[in-house]
Amino acid sequence: MSIGIAAFLLGLFGVPIALLTLGHKLRKRTARERGAFWGAVIGHCVGGALAVTLGMIPPENWTPDDTIRGFSGLWAMLVLPVIGALVGAWTSSQRERT
Repeated sequence: MSIGIAAFLLGLFGVPIALLTLGHKLRKRTARERGAFWGAVIGHCVGGALAVTLGMIPPENWTPDDTIRGFSGLWAMLVLPVIGALVGAWTSSQRERT
């Protein structure tokens, strides 16, 4: 199994399981944790939509230079939730300071 397939499986199954676990008793968590949770949920939804949309490109149109399609198909559902969690945690901590 290649690292890309492992990232795809982690993004497809691991991230939703982690989000289900972290979403338990969400109201009792800090604002930063809630922001990270919702950022990860939004990032996973965007990554899934991106992977499905670009995955529907017919194979006749694929070229060896399709790095964006390869990234979105294998890595988007793992990387975008992490980026979303970081952005959500940062923006909620900025709101707490003001």
